[in-house]
Amino acid sequence: MLSLIVAGEAIFTLPFHIIRYFRPSFVEVFALTQTELGDMLAIYGVVATIAYPLGGVLADRFPVRVLLPTSLLMTGAGGLALLFSPSIATMNWLYAFWGFSTILPFWAALIKATRQWGGDDEQGMAFGILDGGRGLLAFLLSLMAVALFELLMPVAEQTATLAEKTAAIRSTVYVYVGACVAAAVFTWLFVPEPVEETGERSSRREAFAKVLAVVRMPAVWLQSLIIVAAYSAFKGIDYYSQFAADVWGWTDVDAANLVKYAAFSRAFAAVGAGLLADRFSSSRVLIACFALAGGSYIALVFAAPSAAHAWMLWTAVLTGCLGFFALRGVYFALLEESHIPADMTGTAVGVVSLLGFTPEIFMPKLGGWLLDRWPGEATGFHLLYWFLGGACVVGIVSTLTLRWLLGRQNARQAAS
Repeated sequence: MLSLIVAGEAIFTLPFHIIRYFRPSFVEVFALTQTELGDMLAIYGVVATIAYPLGGVLADRFPVRVLLPTSLLMTGAGGLALLFSPSIATMNWLYAFWGFSTILPFWAALIKATRQWGGDDEQGMAFGILDGGRGLLAFLLSLMAVALFELLMPVAEQTATLAEKTAAIRSTVYVYVGACVAAAVFTWLFVPEPVEETGERSSRREAFAKVLAVVRMPAVWLQSLIIVAAYSAFKGIDYYSQFAADVWGWTDVDAANLVKYAAFSRAFAAVGAGLLADRFSSSRVLIACFALAGGSYIALVFAAPSAAHAWMLWTAVLTGCLGFFALRGVYFALLEESHIPADMTGTAVGVVSLLGFTPEIFMPKLGGWLLDRWPGEATGFHLLYWFLGGACVVGIVSTLTLRWLLGRQNARQAAS
């Protein structure tokens, strides 16, 4: 499981962590507007959306031990491009490449291996440990990245030159490229070969039959909608540092530290949610977590920026992180609660992710447009947070609908 945790977080550090922790400096170093950054991330999302269902079929046909290291090495190699001051066009191609390398050979294989590890009765725990462990690794990597970033910035950060900020951003790239390479070696050495993968692989006809069977399951589409809502809520983390800098007047280093320490809650939120999911059901836990995350975004709208009210920003951000990290920790545990056959896990993950992770397309574009429409002002952020609060309401309604559907199915089975 440790191998899956290391791989599961290292793979996404280059496309997302640098932007998440160092967004104000990143856009300045690469001369990007918020809209251009949003477009880059949307390109990633488009490619990833195409890759999700294809990756599901791939995960049901090829060994996880081969797929994961290949994906990690490809992603790490792509990160080296950030060291050479790439143009906007090159950055767009880079994010398109990452949309392929981090998803097609990787995502469904990771989820399939985690489900196998959890068995029939500990799915919540398995996915909670996966995401909680990923959160702990993300925190440790961010400690190194933020420390190097702060070391290369002048004491009076407002006087930092573009060259100093460029050197600081490049130091974070080295950290995350190294993480990808180390994770590739780790997974190759320690991820075991599942017994079912050493046998005969399924034929193309069987793979296509699995896809047809999965898309006919209403629970799959409801689970997709739940993940749309949960992932939209999660994507709000990418704007915390910019919000702290633009609206609350914090320095880039202080804003990075806000996200770093708040994100550490992921280790506890995901594992705790996993334990609760195994005790009370994944769907019940999801409803509570949607309410927590949605409330935090509404709180950010009404918190008045001032040094005396800094505790309000910290509280709202920490609460939001607890909510959406808990959501991430258990939403794939719904595969078991929805009675998806184990041999269709990879295919189901691909289909669910096809719709479920579309926020990777529209959230960066929406956020970038709002921030550029009202540059440096609170208005754009507030509209974004209202939208995310609404997404959490959609998540609650979708989860309640899934519970109703599964209840009817269980009643029919009991009657027969």
